[in-house]
Amino acid sequence: MAEPGGIFSDAYKDITGKDISVSARFYKYSGVKSTIRLKDGVLEVKISDLLSDAPEKVLTALAYILISKIRRKECPKVYQKVYRLWVNSQEMNLRHREVRKDRGHKARHNPKGSAYDLCELFEELNEQYFSGVLSMPSLCWGTRVTVRKYGHYDPSKHAILISRTLDNEKVPRFVTGFVLYHEMLHIMHDAKQTDYQNRSHHKAFRDDEKLFEKYSEAERWLKMLSVKNVVKKKVFGLFG
Repeated sequence: MAEPGGIFSDAYKDITGKDISVSARFYKYSGVKSTIRLKDGVLEVKISDLLSDAPEKVLTALAYILISKIRRKECPKVYQKVYRLWVNSQEMNLRHREVRKDRGHKARHNPKGSAYDLCELFEELNEQYFSGVLSMPSLCWGTRVTVRKYGHYDPSKHAILISRTLDNEKVPRFVTGFVLYHEMLHIMHDAKQTDYQNRSHHKAFRDDEKLFEKYSEAERWLKMLSVKNVVKKKVFGLFG
């Protein structure tokens, strides 16, 4: 297998038409996470050691995903599909769970909030709606309260962030679960994405979203929560 540095160097030249020095190494993250940055003319890459024995095509796909991200270009769908199918394979799912047991405490963000535990919610939803096949991503709570956007899936880091707004005992568990379920659908649908389905919320996605047991109730709750938080924000803005 080619060295990661060579793979990233080739991908960078293909995307930009330019040569670049690359420093790439495998790093002991607590999940399937990889990072990239451009510093002093050198492309610095840290790749999860869970990918140390991945096929060359998977590392090539990761290179295109990360480099496209920092260059603010759209990554070809074929590379996204190759990477996500590998990350969500049964073998990677089992390996990821074992590594999380050993390294989970080192994670920068704690998935266990004051009201809800994202790992616990993920396991429940994974079994109920995905037959347990999804590989657990890095899960964390956001650092601030939001008024509209309540979740986000970052495919390059295989990470899901959920708004701190939902870590509240006054918010029903199924509402927080629905937002997490929505982000989990991105993992599944992005892996199956085709060239003609390049929208993140296409019809197949929306159809699966409606399979959530309390879909209508959760949607109503989130709309109500958004209106309430927007009003609260305006009031604080006037009198703060």
